[in-house]
Amino acid sequence: MNDHAVMILLGIASVATAISGFSGVVAVFAGRTDGKWAPAERFRTTNMLILSLGACLLSFVPLTGEMFQISNGTTWMFSSLLLGLFCAAYFTYTIGMIRKLNLLRPGALIVWVGIVYFICLILAVILQVINAVGILTASGPGPFIAGLILMLVPAGLQFAFLVLTPLTSDNLKI
Repeated sequence: MNDHAVMILLGIASVATAISGFSGVVAVFAGRTDGKWAPAERFRTTNMLILSLGACLLSFVPLTGEMFQISNGTTWMFSSLLLGLFCAAYFTYTIGMIRKLNLLRPGALIVWVGIVYFICLILAVILQVINAVGILTASGPGPFIAGLILMLVPAGLQFAFLVLTPLTSDNLKI
């Protein structure tokens, strides 16, 4: 594994950790520690945490393969397989959660964010299948790293809405 891939994987893990860590800080300072979470806030926060912590954990899979001296092709194939399965499973889970939330509180979620969310997860799955099977190119770090970044895009959006929701609250009348 080349040094660039290692540095990028560690950078992704750092960004993912920062997103999940700062979300806890925002939740505490926004007064959400008392358990009074709106269903949409709970949904956004859960998605953000699962995606960011998943990206963090999955970024260490190829590094662990390297430590066991598994060949590069096998390492990237296995890593992509795990990432693709994670994204596909979470995509399926999220569809069910969105249906429940829409029945409970219609219009609580922003449509364009959902579109970005699903496009990112679908693209991540497609890239991982391409990398795991070796279609178009040999298995390598590019599609895997792109998949991790695609996981962090929706997590970053969720973080932005977690931060911005208190700023647009009706409690802050000027």
